[in-house]
Amino acid sequence: MPSPILATAAFAALSSFAAATYSSTCSNNMVTYWGQNSWGGSHLNDPANWEKDLAEYCQDDTFDVINLSFVINYNVTGLPVLNHAGHCETKFNGTNTLTCPGIGKDIKTCQANGKKIVLSLGGGGNPTYSLGSSAEGVQFANTVWNMFLGGTHQYRPYGDAVLDGVDLDIESGANGGYAAFIAQLRTYFASASKQYIVSAAPQCVYPDSSLGSTLNTAWIDNNYIQFYNNPCNLVNINNQWNFDYKSWDALAKKNPNPNSKVYVGLPAGPGAAGNGYIELNTLQADLKQLYTNFTSTFGGVMLWDASWYSNNQGYVKGLSSWVKANMQCGATPPTSTTAAPTTTTAAPTTTTAAPTSSAPESTSTTASPTSTVASSTSTTASPTSSSTTTSAPAPTSTSGGGPVAGGSCSSQGAVQCADTSGKNANYFACNNGAWLQLSCGSGTACFSSGSSIYCDWPSA
Repeated sequence: MPSPILATAAFAALSSFAAATYSSTCSNNMVTYWGQNSWGGSHLNDPANWEKDLAEYCQDDTFDVINLSFVINYNVTGLPVLNHAGHCETKFNGTNTLTCPGIGKDIKTCQANGKKIVLSLGGGGNPTYSLGSSAEGVQFANTVWNMFLGGTHQYRPYGDAVLDGVDLDIESGANGGYAAFIAQLRTYFASASKQYIVSAAPQCVYPDSSLGSTLNTAWIDNNYIQFYNNPCNLVNINNQWNFDYKSWDALAKKNPNPNSKVYVGLPAGPGAAGNGYIELNTLQADLKQLYTNFTSTFGGVMLWDASWYSNNQGYVKGLSSWVKANMQCGATPPTSTTAAPTTTTAAPTTTTAAPTSSAPESTSTTASPTSTVASSTSTTASPTSSSTTTSAPAPTSTSGGGPVAGGSCSSQGAVQCADTSGKNANYFACNNGAWLQLSCGSGTACFSSGSSIYCDWPSA
């Protein structure tokens, strides 16, 4: 549902510029996604403040990596289809593939300023993508290398600009081919003269339903764990977390890449996602504790999305400055003696987030709470929609139709929506033998899918 950005007024150049530099071994990298204008989704009548051109986010040291979102349609037949929410609408003649020389120019500007610009595949909503087998993964890797990275192709959406890697935000479709996809790309990377990044954006519930097997076997540089729009959010109460960070830490440590990192993915503003937004002071304390206890695998912070840079700038720049000053690489690691957090489902989810507007035009479809202004030529969404939960058995009803707050339960960690209408934000988690009532966050609702639940926009 993303769409026309059309804003042409650029930011005034900052008086001072210090290029941020990504390092695979550092813990203070800042990452964002560009191309979906989530701020515009709830501010349809204020196009002057919609997401700016890519180069506008490369003028200071706030971000080190920017993921271009998204390649929304792909398989092994035809050319991949991109959506950049109105930043680019022109297609190569006779194809559905965009040609975006302006973005290509911006990519080079950003790279000259020390940024890594990475192509993100997938997204939520209703895109069509699938890699069901190793053979499909290899074939698509060849296409991506030739169209976006170091190869050659008749159709290169960004011209001769060479992107710095690929990001997997896989939330649907067959997924058996992604490990082979990464392996094939790495055969090209091995003889390349530049450093490439391979990243993924799984949901914080472990293991991720779409990327679980891939993350266990394939070379991954950065894991951008989404702590928003799902039942587990980055909230620490009494040294207890409502997510299993230890599992993500262990996953990174056993990855074939010895420098594989875990990033905390968060909304960049109160309306960027249905839930998960945390005030800066609280967030700093939570990040410091995670970094202190998991320093070796902590990579930094990912923010969804770039459109909030100017619309919540104090928060975004303040967070970036704090991360770079307090995390490893040029900074002294904190000397906290706090015990490693224990996993629990007791912590309530954040409910401060304001809902973004869906407002799709009649020709656009979406299901993601962070999608953007509707475009007549595009159908995609942000990397923040559905999330499966743990594989614990379904909770046992204590009151006829479903659980009640404080009622007894027997399966620790089990979760269940408050009802099946698709219009209720509440859900229940089994915590130490009793049902705890939680909420998906303002503007979203709880949905069931088999034995799993997820948070998304309510049904019409």
